[in-house]
Amino acid sequence: MWSTTIDVDGPVHLAEWGSGPARIVLVHGLGGSHLNWMRVAPQLTRYGRVLALDLPGFGLTPVNGRLATVPAYAALLDRVIERTCTEPVVLVGNSMGGLIALKEASLHPARVAGLVLVDAVLPSPWSRRRPALVSLAFAAYLLPALGRRLLRHARDRLSVEDLVEGALRLCAERPETIPADVVDAHIQLERLRGRLREEDTAYVLAAHSIIRALVHRVGLRRLVRRVRVPTLVIHGERDRLVRVGAARQAQRHHPDWELQVLDGVGHIPMLEAPQQFLEIVDGWLRSQGLGAVQRPGSVQRASTGT
Repeated sequence: MWSTTIDVDGPVHLAEWGSGPARIVLVHGLGGSHLNWMRVAPQLTRYGRVLALDLPGFGLTPVNGRLATVPAYAALLDRVIERTCTEPVVLVGNSMGGLIALKEASLHPARVAGLVLVDAVLPSPWSRRRPALVSLAFAAYLLPALGRRLLRHARDRLSVEDLVEGALRLCAERPETIPADVVDAHIQLERLRGRLREEDTAYVLAAHSIIRALVHRVGLRRLVRRVRVPTLVIHGERDRLVRVGAARQAQRHHPDWELQVLDGVGHIPMLEAPQQFLEIVDGWLRSQGLGAVQRPGSVQRASTGT
């Protein structure tokens, strides 16, 4: 993996795997980073260079005065693709990153050859109960000041290890399947970031923006209807944060989308079930004519250290 930083109204950190033209762009979810893709990105380099950006306020990208909202992140993603990619890319987004990728494919289809939505934020029936902790967090983020206080309280009370491992337990149905080195990489990144107040604010404002998008479903459904690029939906059947019913409902409204539900998997399939994730993506890319494999020797950078 290589790290680079570009300027898009401030620094934006990119993790890169492989070489040649950028063909796949990965977008993390709320509270995530480029590390969320570390178990699948090296294998995807068979199709060309893979980029994973850190959104402002997450990973190694500071807020730098920029807005931490879904629309602002979508605009930033569009500029990143414009700056770094010379041809339409396969856009892969998890959770909030899926919503951001959806906006890019809807508003700027010429930049997107294909779309992969991984447990993405989609219009969802809210009839099924969520865990009490998730419902409480959703309620708190409706009031950003309250959300910031609760997040600051958690950071002051818990160690970095507890925070990372707690997040993985919430997101993954089987967190024990995530290797120790992957967990440690996330812990080290959080230590590097420090406990910056502006990053807590970004988290809360981004969460608030997601909830607003879900509340105003008409606009979200309009985005879904406007997508015309080939689309694959991957969703963990045991996702506690975005229920699988959202993916099934989206596919009913968009029957040309391919839906793959992963039994016994939670919100982050690319970390929890990477081999299954890669097999599905590989098969879909080939079925859509998007899976042109690179020549031997063209991905030598994939195994290079940071």
